[in-house]
Amino acid sequence: MPAGYEFFEHTADVGAVVRGATLPRLFENAARALFDLICDRRTARPRRAVHIAVRGSSLEDLLVRWLSELLYRLETEDLVFSSFKVERVDRLLFRARGTARGERLDRSRHRLRREIKAVTYHQIRLVRGRSAWRVRLVFDV
Repeated sequence: MPAGYEFFEHTADVGAVVRGATLPRLFENAARALFDLICDRRTARPRRAVHIAVRGSSLEDLLVRWLSELLYRLETEDLVFSSFKVERVDRLLFRARGTARGERLDRSRHRLRREIKAVTYHQIRLVRGRSAWRVRLVFDV
């Protein structure tokens, strides 16, 4: 899993198994997986930095909120992101903050692969293994 994630088919949806050596890396890899489903991230230039701060009620909820905020920025501001840097994931207060870099959607350069309607809570479980954190995500397409 060199990219930090791998996709799997799930009924009418699509899923990803995401790994990260740390929680911030897991959140970054989950964001990469989300935007690799949406478009070819390599075509998005890192021209604009968007700061993201989210709160949750659990680590799973925090991850869903992080990804949902990125999806919201695509839907409301037409932003496609190419890179992600999570500075902090607070495991006690369930807060995360980071930066996504990208640019406005340009349909002549950014070919959209599929529409992601939502990040779901379906069977989500974030676990810490010996060498990495792991989560299984399902995206509503």
